[in-house]
Amino acid sequence: MAKREVHYFDESGSQNTGETTKAAKKAALGLGLKYVVVASGSGTTGVKVAEEFEDSKVKVVVVTEYAGSAEFSEKNREKLEKLDATVVTSMHAFISPAESISKIYANHCSENTIIKQVLRRFSQGTKVAAEIVMMATDAGAIPAGEDVVALAGAGEGADTAIIIKSCHADSFFDKEKGIEFREIIALPRKKKFW
Repeated sequence: MAKREVHYFDESGSQNTGETTKAAKKAALGLGLKYVVVASGSGTTGVKVAEEFEDSKVKVVVVTEYAGSAEFSEKNREKLEKLDATVVTSMHAFISPAESISKIYANHCSENTIIKQVLRRFSQGTKVAAEIVMMATDAGAIPAGEDVVALAGAGEGADTAIIIKSCHADSFFDKEKGIEFREIIALPRKKKFW
């Protein structure tokens, strides 16, 4: 049995980024993990996490929005390169052609929509954490079957940190190779929904 500290924030939001990042580093180093994966639309949160982990041997993987959906700062990309972080830009793991049907037919609900909504009950960051781990795995930035720390939030910053066993998107529900949420490091108590 292991006993570890969990951080619960009263509110969701970017004001929790510093505390979430420090808690994630403590957990990653304490467990000897090799990778941290962070969601970052503009690169700002990615830089903060990469700077926090700079003095460690933990590899930082920054996962951006898919091309054309958010403006990733070139200045931040250069900083991340200097910090030896890997940047992955990919389609969201929970978006597929099936999701586009709901834009045409308002009453359509795909399996991905159900998965996203269930994960959002834990936090928006939980949904994003699962996505970015699969995106990084599918891009070859992290290996499948590896415990990694994933940081994400609700729009800006990071208010959620979870240790997740990585998997490819097409293995999400696989009983052996599928995703596993191993430990919660940080989570907001009050959720933000879209």
